[in-house]
Amino acid sequence: MVPENNRDILIVEDSPTQAEYLRNILRDYNFSSFVALSGEEAIEILKSKTPKLIISDILMPGIDGFELCKIVKSSEKWKDIIVLLLTTLSDPKDIIKALDVDADAFIIKPFNKKYLISTVQFLISHSELKKLGYTESNLEINIMGKKYTLRSTQIQILNLLLFSYEKTIGDMEEISKLKQEIKKLNEKLREIYEKDKEYDFLIEGIPIPILVIKDIRGEIIGANSSALSFFNMKKEEIIGKNIFEILHLSPLHITQLRETLTPSKDKKTVKIKATLPSGESAELRIITTPIFYKEVPAFQVSILKT
Repeated sequence: MVPENNRDILIVEDSPTQAEYLRNILRDYNFSSFVALSGEEAIEILKSKTPKLIISDILMPGIDGFELCKIVKSSEKWKDIIVLLLTTLSDPKDIIKALDVDADAFIIKPFNKKYLISTVQFLISHSELKKLGYTESNLEINIMGKKYTLRSTQIQILNLLLFSYEKTIGDMEEISKLKQEIKKLNEKLREIYEKDKEYDFLIEGIPIPILVIKDIRGEIIGANSSALSFFNMKKEEIIGKNIFEILHLSPLHITQLRETLTPSKDKKTVKIKATLPSGESAELRIITTPIFYKEVPAFQVSILKT
C-alpha cells in the first residue's frame, strides 16, 4: 500500500460513491489516490500532504470546487499542484469561472474513462517537463471584456468553452458576443492546441536530450532536437534504434537501465557509463518517467552528463 504522503492524486468529492468510482479508475492505471469529502477536508489534508494533482467536483456544500481551486492556486505552497475540475455544469459562465480561478483543466460529466486518464497523464507529464526547463507557451485573449493569459494546458478549457457556447448561442446574448470574439482567434487556438497536445512539441524546446522509449526492450520511438544533437544522429536514423545499443552499454548497465523501463507510476534514476556513437565515453544520469505517447504507455528518458 502506498503511504498517504506519497500518493499521486487527491480526489475531492462529496459523494462517497463517486469518489470510490474515481479511485477505481485511477487504480486501474496505477495511480494512487486519497479522498476528501469536502473542500474543507481537502484544505486540512493539504496542510500535511502534497499530491501531484487534485481532481475536484465543483458542486459541493461549503467550499466548492471553484473556491478550493482559487485557494490552492493563490497559495505559495500549493500553487504548483495541478487542479482538474470535474462537474455536470456546462454553462459557458461556469467554464469561464474555471479560468478565473486558474484551473488547469475542466472535464464535464459523464466522461470517458480513457479521456480522463489521458488528461491526467498529460497534465502530470507536462508538469514534469516544466521542472526540466520546458517553457510553457501562453496565449492572451479577451473574454467578455476581461483579459486572460492562458497556459497551453488551459487551451482545453477554451475549446470546451467554444463547444458549450455553440450549444447555447440562441439563448444568451452575451454568449453570442463571446462567440464573435473567440471566433477571430479560433484558427490560432486550434493550431496551438494541436501542437501542445502532441508530446513531441512539448519536449522539443527543452535543452536536455530526451528520448521516448517504447518498453523494456529499449526501442526508441521519439526524440527531441537536443537528443539528436547529443547523439549526432538524424531523426530517421535514431527512431527504431535500441537505446542499449546506441549507448554501447555493458551487460550490468543494460540491466540497470532496463529496470527503469518496467511498469511503474514513478520516475526512476540510474547512473551508467556509456560510449556514445562518436566514440566518446561518458558518465550519464538517466531519468525515466512513465508517460502516454500517442495514446499508448511509454517512457520519457532524460539524459544528463555527470
